[in-house]
This record gives sequence, structure tokens and C-alpha cells, in this order.
Amino acid sequence: MTRPRPSFRSSRLGIVRRCGAFLLGLLMLSTVLSAAAIACPDDVRPAPPLVLAQAAKIRAEGRPLRILAIGSSTTAGAGASSTAANYPSQLALRLGAALGEGKVEITNAGVNGESAPATLGRLELFLKAAPAPDLVLWQVGTNDVIFGGDPARLQQLVGKGLDAVAAAGAAVLVIDQQYYPAILDLDRYESFVAAVGAAASERGVPLLPRYLMMKQWAAQDPAGLRATLAWDRFHSNDKGYACLAELLAPAIVAAMAAPAGAPQGLASTASQAKASPARGTSAK
Repeated sequence: MTRPRPSFRSSRLGIVRRCGAFLLGLLMLSTVLSAAAIACPDDVRPAPPLVLAQAAKIRAEGRPLRILAIGSSTTAGAGASSTAANYPSQLALRLGAALGEGKVEITNAGVNGESAPATLGRLELFLKAAPAPDLVLWQVGTNDVIFGGDPARLQQLVGKGLDAVAAAGAAVLVIDQQYYPAILDLDRYESFVAAVGAAASERGVPLLPRYLMMKQWAAQDPAGLRATLAWDRFHSNDKGYACLAELLAPAIVAAMAAPAGAPQGLASTASQAKASPARGTSAK
């Protein structure tokens, strides 16, 4: 008995289905590989460790931890798909999950294009307003390079801001400049990075070494770094901001869980610095 030949229509549908299944498989594989390529580092931490002298008091009073995130476009969220995807918003979600609903309040005081002098002025106003923040996350320094600033001046301004935070009784964590592939004068750029690091180091203030981390990542996995940058290859995208939030959240959760200790500063962090991970020891 002769078997009927399949019609052209049924043959075409079979080809379409097979091609569709093949493309779907490629898409799934690409998604898995992409997720692996942009995994955040698990060995980059702010150093020295963050100390929240008011942690025990905050827990006892049952009030939320008040965080001020201040800086320029990285804080404002340039390159993110929405305000919900900027790093302070993503950090708030992680801290809420770890500490409990209503236990964290984050104010996003990021301003696109702002440099250190303007940020310092706003920081001082925030510190005088009530209620004052318990913790300041200060992202600083990139625009000072771009707009022709001076590294010595930047170090002075950052130091003045850190002193103001300490005088207000709050803790502070500094986030230095981002690395991006189009830096023209690397030596000059890195002199500004060093200025931010020196201001923090002189005061024993925790620093998240974002620049060194991203530079190492670019050398080891250029495609992975590009996957976290926005269309301009300068600002972060949602994935880049998620990574920044993931690097900050554990330090804050650990500081909130710690028993009451000495105020943040050189005396209280000198012994801890010896045990802390080296800054930027590994790439993403």
C-alpha cells in the first residue's frame, strides 16, 4: 500500500516547528551564558568593614535604619530602565528582605552630572535636617574628572564631607568612580580615584573599590562588563545597578546585626582592617 505524501503545508509547518524549537534552545542557552557572564563578584567588599554605632539603638527603638544615598548619575540611576532599577531602589529591596519590611528607609539624593562641590553642599544640608540619616552612601568623583577638576581639591572636598558626616554622628560608606572602556587619560583618571581612596583611608572610612573591580573585570571578561553597561558604555544598566546593590547589601546587613561598638573612625576600624579582604582583590 502506498503511503500518502505529506502536503507542502504540513512539511512547511514541520520545518517551522523544528526551527522554532532550535531558536528557542539557542535563546535559552544565551540567557544562561549571559547570566553566568555578569555574575557579581563574591569577594569584593567595602573595606574596612562598615560599623554602625547606632545599630543596637535602632533595633531597640524598633525604628527603620535611615540611609541617605547621595551622589551623581550612578545614584540617580542614569541608564536604568526605571527608577525601580536604580541601585538605591534595588538595595532597598535586598535590605527589606534581609532586615524585615519597614526596617529600612532609603532616600535617593542622586543628581545627574553633579560634581563633588555641589554634592558636598547638599550633603551638609541633609545632615542638618531632621530626621538625620544613620548611614550615608556617598558615590563621588567621576564628574570631577570629566569637568576638569583637580585631584587634590577632590580629596579635600571628600574629606570635608566625611568629617561632616562623622560630626553628625552618622556612619558613611564611600563608592569611588566607575571604570569605563573609553577613558582617554588613564593616569589622570586614576589620580582622582586615588584621591577619593586617600580621603576615605585617612579617616578609616569604608570604601567600595568600584573602579578597581570594574577595571579588573574589563581585563578578564570584557563582554561580561559590557553586559552591565547602558547604551552609552558609560553608565550602568539595570544589571549593573543590581550588582552594585548586591555588593553593598551584605555589609549593611552585617553592620546592623553587630553588637554595639565604638563609633566609626580610625581607632575603631584599625584592628578590623587587618582582617578585611583586600580592596578590589578580584574581578567580577
